[in-house]
Amino acid sequence: MTKLRGTIVAMFAAGALACAALAMAQAQKPAPPASEPYRPLKRDAAIIQPNDARATAVNVVREINTAEVEHSAWHGTYASWNELYSATDEQKRWQRLQLSAGPEIVPGWTLSLVASADGKSFELSLRSLADKCGFSFFSDQRGVIYEGSAIGCAKVEVVPAHR
Repeated sequence: MTKLRGTIVAMFAAGALACAALAMAQAQKPAPPASEPYRPLKRDAAIIQPNDARATAVNVVREINTAEVEHSAWHGTYASWNELYSATDEQKRWQRLQLSAGPEIVPGWTLSLVASADGKSFELSLRSLADKCGFSFFSDQRGVIYEGSAIGCAKVEVVPAHR
């Protein structure tokens, strides 16, 4: 009987230790993937530090996408940049962002915004004038923002702001 009691106590102790180990393992934060933040850079890759110009540009594209959706909801069609820029209900938005009529709506960035003839779709690109590879942000009526540059330019690696 004592042997059985000792075995049961040992099994409970082992179970409690296993539960405690599992709880501690779940409470720990997972380590970041070792390959992602510390991968070696290729020698021919251009390195781009995070900068305010690109953050501003992507925010401008977001605002234009929002303005297009709102315009479509009110008028049933998407608008050209001239229509959006001159709309009285949008003036505060453009003043807050300090945008101009274009095509260089933000210093160093040129906008191309085309609405289809039936007003059911639009495409926009915001291209950097300072980048020799023509770095750009693109979007359309789906609201997804893409980034790209000219074919044949060195591969660009973005370095995270914080490691």
